[in-house]
Amino acid sequence: MGSASKFLCASIFALSVVPFVHSAIDISVNAQKGVKKISPYLFGRNIDVIDEKVDSLSSKEIDYMNQIVEAGLHMIRANHGNNATRYNFRKKFSVHPNWFNNVNSQSWDISAKKILENMPGVDAMYAFQLAGYVAKTQEYNFKDWEWYLAHNNTWPLNRDLNIAGGGIISDDGKTAIKEGDPTLYNQEWPADSSVAIIPYWRDSLKFDMNRLRYWSMDNETDIWRYTHDDLNLPVTGEFLVERYVEVAKKARAQWKDIKLTGPVSAGEWDWVVLRDIVEGQNLITGSDGKKYSWLEYFIKRVSEEQKKSGVRLLDMFDIHWYPQEKDYESRMNWHRVLFDTTYNYPGANGIRFLNEQYYYASNQTKEQYDETYNKEYILKRVNDWLEKYFGKDHGITLGISETSLKDENAMVTALIYASFLGTMMNHGVEFFTPWSWDAGMYEVAHLFSRIGKEYRVESISSNDSLVSAYASINQTVDSMTVIFVNRAESETQNVNLTIDEFALDDGEYETRSLSGLNGETFVSRSSNALKNGSASLAQNKLSMTLPAKSITALILSGAGSDVVESSSSNNAESSSSTESNAIQTVLNTRAFISSENEAWTIHNFSDRNLNVAIFDCLGDQVLNVSAPVGSSLLNLEHLKSGHYVVKFKNSKHQGVQKIIVKPYRR
Repeated sequence: MGSASKFLCASIFALSVVPFVHSAIDISVNAQKGVKKISPYLFGRNIDVIDEKVDSLSSKEIDYMNQIVEAGLHMIRANHGNNATRYNFRKKFSVHPNWFNNVNSQSWDISAKKILENMPGVDAMYAFQLAGYVAKTQEYNFKDWEWYLAHNNTWPLNRDLNIAGGGIISDDGKTAIKEGDPTLYNQEWPADSSVAIIPYWRDSLKFDMNRLRYWSMDNETDIWRYTHDDLNLPVTGEFLVERYVEVAKKARAQWKDIKLTGPVSAGEWDWVVLRDIVEGQNLITGSDGKKYSWLEYFIKRVSEEQKKSGVRLLDMFDIHWYPQEKDYESRMNWHRVLFDTTYNYPGANGIRFLNEQYYYASNQTKEQYDETYNKEYILKRVNDWLEKYFGKDHGITLGISETSLKDENAMVTALIYASFLGTMMNHGVEFFTPWSWDAGMYEVAHLFSRIGKEYRVESISSNDSLVSAYASINQTVDSMTVIFVNRAESETQNVNLTIDEFALDDGEYETRSLSGLNGETFVSRSSNALKNGSASLAQNKLSMTLPAKSITALILSGAGSDVVESSSSNNAESSSSTESNAIQTVLNTRAFISSENEAWTIHNFSDRNLNVAIFDCLGDQVLNVSAPVGSSLLNLEHLKSGHYVVKFKNSKHQGVQKIIVKPYRR
């Protein structure tokens, strides 16, 4: 990718028109191919800041919630990961396995209520408990604060030790002289108790359950021998499937429209092998004597139980992944690990067990690994397994509910995150909630969610590993956004774009770009790091230069199926006059918008009152007025230059008119 270089000067942000050259990257977009609805839950994150101990809102919480809403996020995974496993919704307690197993006070009731009441358009995911135990009491907590004061104000170095329940920690804080008794702070928790939170929230608290439909089937059950080792659970494939199926059936009985997500696997190694199972760290032996990876075994067994019971047991296949590579090139390729069958991933590890030549060894060593077996394409593998065992049209979607994409450089983080979002859009992934949320991510979420459209369409790049284009259109096919991600570390890249099956006028179109990000820059939709620019299109083609390490959205307004082309008197283009037969054809009424100098006028010569709404190129409504019969309303709020869609509606008809506002010249 080349060596690191200084960022481009912040003043160089507009896309410049360049001639078609041989070295340019060719990108084609077809508005009629590969159309997929983009899930709003791709734009999500894990919970933070929200205080689950008090009902009132702090100013910090308000700012946090507003920032999420403004950025266009639509999902918060609110179950706290490892802390979800032993959450007791009745006592409002949970065991903190990464803090001596101390029992903490927390209330999902409070966080759910705050989200529902203060974050419009944002849903939340919580979790069921599968381990069979939850927190019982705080009486036997390790007194960490007293230990801290008695040891020169130094925190214990190893907080994963099992000290709650009467344990004793060494003076250096590294080891447990005596482990605690888990029976003192845990209580049994059968499947009925896990799913009882549903009628409690629905019937007692009257929560809007449509915004709480997604339920994680616990968290990283495949590594319980590490994260919840005090319970000493038998982490075998069959044990985990049995616990999953029992709770899933109970949950579906409580709520037929619930969305169950699993197996919530911990990471790359754990997608394949279970740790400390009876056979050792190896593939799982099925009842047929064959060897299976954990994810394939889970899919196979859940499909068998679903067919046997007739109860739908899985709605979204959810995994976690924490890639560790530090170099720039590897990070720029992380998104390729999900579906790309050609990418050799340097972090491939557990996947090598899937090579039949090696996976029968019971005690794997590095020499027994196949070092060339390093193509992950994990979500494609999952899709293949789902179809193999559940059959076609199974309806099970994909999600990643934990990952960390953080880089010290906010722009690099932004590029990684944008690449994940674009890849997931292209492959119909439903759910994405990174665990860590870092500088640059709000900017990207806002660009994709607020400026991108509802439906993904096909985009092909001649050098996709260097420059990708992610295209989307709206439902009425009159607006398109193409987001370019230039991963080149130090060089600008010339691209030639061709758009098919989407009628466009020649002319200048708006762009929004991100480059040179430094720290957190997103505050709101009106206060952020987006830089305005423009690009010139002719005959559905344009050429542009993308700055190194940049993300650029090209915003296009097309004719669409309902749009009527229009001409202008001065600063607007319109193909209709006061007698506009074209507008009458769409509306079956005489109504249109025209301009004279800077004054926009809405004409209604029909026999019914009209509602008139004007939307900018981002889909934001900038004006909504009523036009009585026979009126010519003067809009005193001058529109800024750009593309707009005017939607007319009366009690009988409706129609759409496109207008292009150009900078006014006297």
